[in-house]
Amino acid sequence: MNRRLVFLLFLGVLLMPPAPVATEPPAVVVLTVKLSLAPPVTLRCRGPVRLYSLPEKVLPLTPPLSAAPWREVHGGTIFHQLTWRVEPVDGRIVLASEQGDLVTTDLPLMLWSADGSGFELNGAVYPGTLVLWPEDGLLFFNEVSLEDYVWGVLGSEAYAGWPLEALKANAVAIRSYTLYSLGRHGCYDLCDTIHCQVYRGLPPEAVFRTAVWTTAGEILCWQGAPINAVYHSSSGGRTRNNEEVWAGTPLPYLRSVEDFDHDGRNYQWPQEYQFSWVELTETLGVAADQELRLVPFFNPAGERLGFWVNSPFTEKQLRNEEFRRLFSLPSANFHLFIQPGKAEITQAVTLTPGTELLFTGKGAGHGVGLSQWGAAALAGRGYSYGQILQHYYGPEVVLRSASGQLRKEKPATQ
Repeated sequence: MNRRLVFLLFLGVLLMPPAPVATEPPAVVVLTVKLSLAPPVTLRCRGPVRLYSLPEKVLPLTPPLSAAPWREVHGGTIFHQLTWRVEPVDGRIVLASEQGDLVTTDLPLMLWSADGSGFELNGAVYPGTLVLWPEDGLLFFNEVSLEDYVWGVLGSEAYAGWPLEALKANAVAIRSYTLYSLGRHGCYDLCDTIHCQVYRGLPPEAVFRTAVWTTAGEILCWQGAPINAVYHSSSGGRTRNNEEVWAGTPLPYLRSVEDFDHDGRNYQWPQEYQFSWVELTETLGVAADQELRLVPFFNPAGERLGFWVNSPFTEKQLRNEEFRRLFSLPSANFHLFIQPGKAEITQAVTLTPGTELLFTGKGAGHGVGLSQWGAAALAGRGYSYGQILQHYYGPEVVLRSASGQLRKEKPATQ
């Protein structure tokens, strides 16, 4: 039997009346994650897939996207034995298989994995449901359960060789941060980049799944709500208070604590970063033909938080974290030197045109919350994941279930 089919999806012609889309049990939290995929994308369905479309393109996007009024496409089955090329063509979504099968529509398209085996996108495995939206070229969204998302993020943000208790601590932090951050993009919950959390689909290593499922549903709460459980790779010896890195209210669970990341891969920067006068002034947005004055400012403990940047036409305060972002540095834990001579800037200094600056430092990331390499070190010393979480987030937080049921009345150390 010839199974080469052409689906030309026109509203009211090949769209069946609304049919219920199979959904997960109500207790399962479903997330909408925007994937940063650039067409053309290679798609392979790992099992049978049903196709659904929307009656119009202009419906508002709100997560979860699968809750929209999708309608099953008549005869809309994707053959999972085939590999498909997905791309936008003249405002339409076009799926073309290696054997000439074609699916095309100018309306949003949803691919539902009938057996839950998911999809391969450019070789990476994604669970749940795939939504294709013909806007700004073509947008890809993955509708995924909370636990599968945590599984994917853990495999993207951590190392399989870390002790299991460290991975479990990371899983709880990821799950907590996820629920705290839901809807931060408005029309979808999270992106798949470091702006939210890195998510590259499901990792092959079994240890990541074990860490997620042995802590399934557990989140850190403060005052009855999920905490902003930020985490980073390595602080360089001590984590930071949140309000000293980002503007905002001091949070009792994001306090500076001793880190144990000294043997971590990112404890010392692998290189120094030197910038010419032109690079420096362009990055800071100041005049290149004028003197530049840098004035460090400190917290009560004498730790430098950043610099005032003063020029004849500019005056602004930049925290260390803003320097990290502007100059693409590994961390905000750095020392700043004037070149030549390598004289460290520890007090107000005036720089003349032609001066070069040199950054050296320790750690990787913003330095707030859980230190991943520090967690690995503590786990290696026999700490449980609860004890690790308490060290980095403090005794103010408690472990609860994501459904709102109190998981543990005592602090996370128990």
